[in-house]
Amino acid sequence: MILLQLNNITKSFDGEDIFNDVDLEVKTGERIGIVGRNGAGKSTLMKIIAGVESYDEGTISKTKNLKLGYLTQQMTLNTNHTVIEEMSKPFNHLKQIEDEMQKETDWLAQHAEDFESESYKSHLDRYETLSNQFEQQEGYQYESKIKTVLFGLNFKKADFNRPINDFSGGQKTRLSLAQMLLNEPDLLLLDEPTNHLDMETTQWLEGYLNYFKGAIIIISHDRYFLDKIVNQIYDVALGDVQHYLGNYSQFIKQRDQYYKKRMQEYESQQAEIKRLETFVDKNIARASTSGMAKSRRKMLEKIKRMDKPMIDAKSANIQFDFDRNTGNDVYHIKNLQIGYDAPITSGINLEITKGDHIAVIGPNGIGKSTLIKTIAGKLNKLDGEIVTGANLKVGYYDQKQAEFKSSKTILDYIWDQYPMMNEKDVRAILGRFLFVQEDVKKIINDLSGGEKARLQLALLMLERNNVLILDEPTNHLDIDSKEMLEQALAQFEGTLLFVSHDRYFINQLANKVFSLDHDGGTIYLGDYQYYTEKLEEQQAIQAKAEQETQAESNTKNQSNTYKSQKQQRKEQRQIERKIEQCEEQIQTYEQQISELNEALTQPEVYSDPQKANEMTQEKNDAEQKLEQTMTEWAELQESLTSAQ
Repeated sequence: MILLQLNNITKSFDGEDIFNDVDLEVKTGERIGIVGRNGAGKSTLMKIIAGVESYDEGTISKTKNLKLGYLTQQMTLNTNHTVIEEMSKPFNHLKQIEDEMQKETDWLAQHAEDFESESYKSHLDRYETLSNQFEQQEGYQYESKIKTVLFGLNFKKADFNRPINDFSGGQKTRLSLAQMLLNEPDLLLLDEPTNHLDMETTQWLEGYLNYFKGAIIIISHDRYFLDKIVNQIYDVALGDVQHYLGNYSQFIKQRDQYYKKRMQEYESQQAEIKRLETFVDKNIARASTSGMAKSRRKMLEKIKRMDKPMIDAKSANIQFDFDRNTGNDVYHIKNLQIGYDAPITSGINLEITKGDHIAVIGPNGIGKSTLIKTIAGKLNKLDGEIVTGANLKVGYYDQKQAEFKSSKTILDYIWDQYPMMNEKDVRAILGRFLFVQEDVKKIINDLSGGEKARLQLALLMLERNNVLILDEPTNHLDIDSKEMLEQALAQFEGTLLFVSHDRYFINQLANKVFSLDHDGGTIYLGDYQYYTEKLEEQQAIQAKAEQETQAESNTKNQSNTYKSQKQQRKEQRQIERKIEQCEEQIQTYEQQISELNEALTQPEVYSDPQKANEMTQEKNDAEQKLEQTMTEWAELQESLTSAQ
């Protein structure tokens, strides 16, 4: 069912077009991502969809009584109501039914002696109607729903009776998100929903949204989050909005193919224009060929000239180079104690060798930034050893560098630190970081956080360090700038140690993951995906050990008769056969999904909307069946363990 449609929407500010002729369609249950550089018009498009922003041309149609939820980046709850009072508001209709049921219960209790009267039967019928209505609307679950969402968004039970105005701005934004999820709208619009969430909370939200019944449109710079949630992408870039089927990673492949195709069409058209212009220039003055030349000139006039295609993310060519290599041993860290007054973890042990790209992760407040500042020499260690290798030239960057102030222009700021460079070279460097033409004359105090971050990264590149230590380098950056930085760091042949909450960024760059915890931390020899798989494996081993311990305990407390053992073996064989069937089905569905993913990247498919939609639906069905079979397999495995 189509919930909402945008047709030929055009929007401009101060005479400058933001986007033209945008078509967008949202159906029940769809998952849509909106991406693009900061300032491209993503939030404007979302506001138009939400009905809070006007548009210049086009039409918008919505299904009748569409229930819409819209979370902005700045949205907060401001009220002296307690958390539980505010979170209960979406269920006021259920509370009214509950109150009515209680009234009927009280009346029936008071008139129990009249149970045969018509009045008593009428009240009993009324109670049964209300009870059925309450059950059908999941009234008995609404309190557990509230707790699930609040706990998932990292609120504690002690927070439930606190006034909302006692919380910080970020916490109020999370409470706005909680209330919106509990409202269960038909269409949920989320503008940067993960901005105030840590990794664990973001993972919870991913799981929750995957089971959310309504349609979702998301603006997010968290590409890993988009990969997990969306199956369609609208790319807002250079005044144009393009629609792609698939998650973020699939969109990147399709976008590059699309722009390659557009570039071929552009170059072909340019060649044709040049051929016709050359013919006209050579033949317009000759009497014998003037007629043909005029005909070619008319053809030229009728050509609808294409603009040269551009991809924002491809417009930078950054390289973090260095002049001299380090030795093989970069840092030897043994029993390191970090903190300001007292150690915040047990002793940390870590070996960093040449070429390592190590991501440091862990819960908020555990000391990730403190650790890398200490390694970089920005903070004093409390105890332990940090032995540095030979020939280290260390570059350090943290997110606070994107908050610096200066009344100088961008050009002068770089020039003052590198006075021997000529203007052409300075402009070339800045151009790589997307400061082009008159941008270099902008005053630094007028720059956005993202622009300041790019400027500091430009300075870091000029230092030519062979070891880079980066604290949240993607904060303030939009998706295109993140891609730009990723490309540069992926090619960096030196040693990289970085803290990031951006799981996609970590997955692209890390060959090792150091998970910091109160016990000192653990190193994982792989990317973020490998880390999550190992974590799940460890949790599964722990769960199995607990089950085995419980099973052994049960065995000691009871003796099975021969008959019950025989029945147990029979049930075990049945479960094993079902597990084999599930595994065969899982393999079939995974193969089917893999083939469909590959097919969706082919030009003959994504250029045919009907065919692409059919394949996407087929893939969604296969993914749903796979998930159901995986759940059944897990339950059978658990049953098998219990039966053994």
